[in-house]
Amino acid sequence: MKKRFAHNLVLGVVMLLTACTSTQVSPTPVDQLDLIRTSAASTIQAMTTSIVATDLANQTMTSLAPSLETPTPQPIETTPSMLPVETREATNAPTAVTSEPSGCNLAGFVDETIPDGSQFYPGTAFTKTWTLKNEGTCTWTTGYSVVFISGSAMGAPNNLSISDRAIAPGETVEISIPFTAPNEPGGYKAEFKMRTSEGVIFAFRNPDATFWAQIQVRGDSINLSDSYCSATWTTPTGRLNCPGQPGDSGGFIYSDNRPILEDGSQDNETALWLGLYNADDSYLEGSFPAMTIPANAHFTAILGCKRGNTACDVQFSLQYEDSSGNRYKLAEWHEVHDLQFQKLDVDLGSLGGKQVKIVLVLQANGSPSGDVIHLLKPEIKP
Repeated sequence: MKKRFAHNLVLGVVMLLTACTSTQVSPTPVDQLDLIRTSAASTIQAMTTSIVATDLANQTMTSLAPSLETPTPQPIETTPSMLPVETREATNAPTAVTSEPSGCNLAGFVDETIPDGSQFYPGTAFTKTWTLKNEGTCTWTTGYSVVFISGSAMGAPNNLSISDRAIAPGETVEISIPFTAPNEPGGYKAEFKMRTSEGVIFAFRNPDATFWAQIQVRGDSINLSDSYCSATWTTPTGRLNCPGQPGDSGGFIYSDNRPILEDGSQDNETALWLGLYNADDSYLEGSFPAMTIPANAHFTAILGCKRGNTACDVQFSLQYEDSSGNRYKLAEWHEVHDLQFQKLDVDLGSLGGKQVKIVLVLQANGSPSGDVIHLLKPEIKP
C-alpha cells in the first residue's frame, strides 16, 4: 500500500509540472556541433583581425619612427654626357703660356751661343744668340716678339721682335739679345718666351720651358775656357760654330776638362783646343765681348801642340781691340811640336780700368797640317 502511495505521489507531481508549462513556446532544438563550429570561426576571425591590425600598426610605427641605422650609400651610375664640356680659367689667371691645342704656335731649340756659366767681369756687354725652329703650324709674322719672363734682365729689353721677316713652319731663326753683366759679382739668369701678335705667350712642347742667358759675374779672375763660346770665332771662310767638332777641316774650337798635354801628361784643368782651317797660312781668331780689365791684371795660360802632331808649327798671339775698333798686339809666341809646352804670362797693367775686347789669334806657318794647339786654363786675373 505504501508502494502504491509513492507511485501516485510521483505521478501527481509530474502532471502538475506539465500543466504549469503548457502555455510557453518550446525552444528550437540546437545542434551542439554547430555551436562549436560557430565559436571556432569567431575565434579565428578575431585572431586574424588582431594580427592584421597589429601588423599595420607596426608598419605605421616603423615608417613614422626615425631610423636608428645609417643607410649604406649605393653607387650611382652616371651616363656620360654627349655634350662638349667647356673649361674655364680663373678670371685672375695669367695669359695661357702654351700654344693652342692644334700646335699652331710651337718652338724647338736648335742651338745657342754663350753657354750657361760663362764668366764676365762687371759691366761687360755681351750678346747671346739662340737658334730656334718653328715647329708649329702657324707662321711667325713680324708681329711676333721675344718677351722677358723672369730673373735678372741684365739690361735686356722687355720685348724684342723675333725677326724682320716671317718665319714659316719648319724654318729656323736666330734671335740675338744684348746684355750687360751686372756690377755685383754672382750668378744671374734671364728667362724668355715668345709672344704672338695677339698677345698669346708660348714656347716649347713643355709649356713651362723657357730659353735663357745664365752667367757668372766675377770680381777676381776669369777663366776664358769657361766662357769661350761667348767669343766670336772666325776663319778665312767665316764664323765657326761653338763648340766645334775635333778634326773639322773648316777649323774648330772646343773645351776639354781632362786634356793630355804635348808632353804626355794629363791635367784636370780645362783646356781649349784650337784647330786651323785646311789652307796655307790659315788663321783662327776669337774675339771676346768687351770687358773692363781689372787693375794689375795678367793673362796666363799653358800653350802646346797636340801630342803626336809632329808637323805642328804655328804662331799664337794675344791681342786686344779698343772701343774704336783698333787692334793691338800684346804678345806673340812661336810653338812647334817638341814634347814641351810654354807657360804664358802677360802683364795687362796698361789696360787696367779700360773696356776692351780680348782677342786670341792662331796663325799657320805655311801648311796647316797638324796645326792643333791647346791652351790650358787661359785666365785673366788680378
